[in-house]
Amino acid sequence: MIHVDVFKDKKNNIVKYIIYGHSGYAKVGSDIVCAAVSSVSQSAVLGLTRVLNIQVGLEVRESMKEPYLECVLPQELSADLREKANIILETMLLTLREFEEQYRKYIRILEQEV
Repeated sequence: MIHVDVFKDKKNNIVKYIIYGHSGYAKVGSDIVCAAVSSVSQSAVLGLTRVLNIQVGLEVRESMKEPYLECVLPQELSADLREKANIILETMLLTLREFEEQYRKYIRILEQEV
């Protein structure tokens, strides 16, 4: 199962997300659920880092056994950058929720306040 852990601050801003595991929907390399989640989560990183030029904390482990992506936003962002980052991250989360609706046995999202 793919696990998506989303961490929000008291203002409901996504400040960090961690995605790990395999869905088990199909064999590694042929798994459309894993491919979709990977694409959406990495697109969010690209939007944050290359479009908005935010220096995120990023850890990626591309392992066949246990893939892992962790993205942490800096605490101090201007209001403008925070708003733009929220658009990217909330769009990512909305898309992941749609995947969770369609593939309940293969993806789980947990949101928590930090």
